[in-house]
Formats: sequence, C-alpha cells, structure tokens
Amino acid sequence: MGLFSSLFGNVGVAKPNIEKLYSEYQKLGQKSPKLSSLFDRFTHSTKQYKLELHDIINEAINNEDVAKLNFALNIAYRDGIDDSYTKLIVQLLTATWHDEHEDLVAHISLDKLNNDAFTEPIYRIATEPDLYRKYDDEMEPTLRKCIQALKVINSERANIYIKRLKDTGNINVKIMLSMYNE
Repeated sequence: MGLFSSLFGNVGVAKPNIEKLYSEYQKLGQKSPKLSSLFDRFTHSTKQYKLELHDIINEAINNEDVAKLNFALNIAYRDGIDDSYTKLIVQLLTATWHDEHEDLVAHISLDKLNNDAFTEPIYRIATEPDLYRKYDDEMEPTLRKCIQALKVINSERANIYIKRLKDTGNINVKIMLSMYNE
C-alpha cells in the first residue's frame, strides 16, 4: 500500500483526515523528502480545511509548536488562505519562536491579502532583520517580499512605510520598487 492510499484510502471517497495526516507527518519528520508528495495530495484553493487549520494554528501558537505550525501552514497554503486567517497571521508575523516569516509575507502577496492589519508587522520584519530575517543573505528575499506585500496592501500607512524603506537607500528595496516603476 502506497503512502497516498495509506493516508487517504480510496480517492474521491472522503477528504483526508487531518489528525491521521499529522500523525504520519510526525513519523516522517520535517526534513523527509516524502513530505512534499504528502502535501501535494491536497487540492489547491478549496478551503475545505479552513476551520480545522485555524484550530491547529491556534494550538501551535499557544504551545509555540514549530512542527505543528509548519504542518498546518503547508496545508493552508495549498487549501487557500483568505481573510479569515488575518488574526492568526498577524500573531505569527510578530512572533519570534518560529522561522516562517518569509513564507507568511509571501502569501500575503500571493493570496492578495490587502488588509492593513499586516502593515505594521511587515514593516517590523523589514526593519528588524536580526529578529525576523535570520536566513536572509545579500539578496534579502524576505525584505523583498515585504515590499511586495506592502505594495499589495497599498494603504496610506503601507505607502508611508514603503517610502521609509526607500529612504534607507537599500539596494534590494530599490530593485523591488523599480519593478513598480518607482
């Protein structure tokens, strides 16, 4: 029996059981090459698991459980992120117990979550690299994604923060803003 059928049974019969899937995820370990195929089995943008994922993410936040957070976010990114995740994402953006900031900021842009509630935390991520951008190299991918997210948000406050970032003279900020003819 393959990994897919052992987790999901017959295709089309029922949606995957998240608890069973998390158990399998724990057995595989976070660095297993099989994880990609595990998560790829979820249909994209159906939002079937939204309520369950909210609960799992809340639990991960309350317990500062990196593994559970990683698991839930991987499914959420496939299932589809929408405005119902706003409070959770804001909490995660400002938290320092995990390293998911780059992906969270990226999904604000990708999923076009233009809520001004993200503006302050994104600016903080952009301006506090020691806390939030530990893995950025000279290309500063997280900073670049912060610029993209602030452009998607496009609020008065987001635009003020973009100007402040531009005024730093950082080359990566300039490169990103040049994509927007600024």
